[in-house]
Amino acid sequence: MNKNAIKENRKKAERNYWHWTKSSFAKRLFSLCRWLHIYVSTALFSLLIFFCFTGITLNHAAWFSSEGEQQLKIVPLPPSLLSSLNNNDELALFSLQKHIEDLIGLEQVRSIDVDVDVGEISFDYPIPAGYVFVTVYLDSSEIEIEQKSGSVIALLNDLHKGRHSGKFWSWLIDISAGLILIFSLTGLVILLQNNKRRIKGIIYLLLGSVAPWFAYLLMVPRIS
Repeated sequence: MNKNAIKENRKKAERNYWHWTKSSFAKRLFSLCRWLHIYVSTALFSLLIFFCFTGITLNHAAWFSSEGEQQLKIVPLPPSLLSSLNNNDELALFSLQKHIEDLIGLEQVRSIDVDVDVGEISFDYPIPAGYVFVTVYLDSSEIEIEQKSGSVIALLNDLHKGRHSGKFWSWLIDISAGLILIFSLTGLVILLQNNKRRIKGIIYLLLGSVAPWFAYLLMVPRIS
């Protein structure tokens, strides 16, 4: 059998193997995947750019300054709250926390520290790339609000990690990850329909999937 006959038989076997891609079900599947691939990628366009850019800034944090602004503000403690705190009212601490959160516009407190001996109550509120630390001085009837915010790059990096960014942003990251998975899988399904580039695309897919593992095994320090 000559080379041309072998080549022709190979092409025929390949056509028979991929014959299922011509079925009506496959055509409906490819049509759905193309629709999903186009519109999911469009919806994710800005987020994909954001996560790509912040992936670089996170990997090279030394290139950028993380310093931002720091502010200190002192406001008076309402007499009614001071009276409740001095009388050890059970709801006084809750009322104080609510008043502080109305002042600073935050709700998720990380810790509350009550120091009875010195008459101080502190509230720690984390935010992306910074914090808001509130100290209540009972003796002087003052509320000290210390606010620290990082640079824009530090803020973007914390948003990439979902650090102190709240439940909504956490859900946004999860939903984006799920949609990126759909975007990737539908692209793979669409590739199977392309006769000319199908085999070459699958080879690149396998190489791209295996290459990071080889890089990890050969280049990344680890415990043996």
